[in-house]
Amino acid sequence: MAPKLTKEKEEQQTARDQRQDLKAELTQALAKRPRKPYNRRRRITFIVFAIVAILAALFSWLVFLPSSTDEPGGGIAVGAPAPDFTLPIYGGAGNSSIDLHALRGHPVVINFWSESCPPCRLEVPLLQQVYAQFGAIGEFKLLGINQADPKDDIRAFGTQFRLTYPLLFDAGGRINETYGVTAIPTTYFIDSDGIVRTVFRTQMTTQMIQQGLASVGIVIQ
Repeated sequence: MAPKLTKEKEEQQTARDQRQDLKAELTQALAKRPRKPYNRRRRITFIVFAIVAILAALFSWLVFLPSSTDEPGGGIAVGAPAPDFTLPIYGGAGNSSIDLHALRGHPVVINFWSESCPPCRLEVPLLQQVYAQFGAIGEFKLLGINQADPKDDIRAFGTQFRLTYPLLFDAGGRINETYGVTAIPTTYFIDSDGIVRTVFRTQMTTQMIQQGLASVGIVIQ
């Protein structure tokens, strides 16, 4: 029986050796296996996130882009005549009243504002600065129209910001409604023929004021 046992042991040892060899070969092959699929997944994931970020940034830019529209919703379309009005002066420069039709022959900027409107308070110093340089010498007329604040508040607002253009009061909001003002500040740029050329329904920057004035024929640096 001894030779038989010896032979079985040899076969078992041979099988164990073969398994060890196979295990070693598999381990070595796995170690040398390229990791391209993993790297490819990482690259694809990175690209997807980058595209999403770019689209999100583009969407935000489009949403917050200041609007200068040809057809402001419910308002006076660019290229249409600006409706005439006569309103009393409650603050700023001047007294009595302003008749828009009487200003024909001069470009006119109409700024709809409120004392309690933070964006209005931020853009008014810019309007005053540009007006002091160009409007005061006759290049254009600037009118601020308020529909809700008390007379004393309008006068105090003009004094606080040292405004040299007239602040008008629109009792009952009739002119605001006619011009389709649904949010303030809203600003119309009207050429010397009384035609609306640019409308901004947002707080303006210096560049936007320059753009609006350029549309009515006034180029400032």
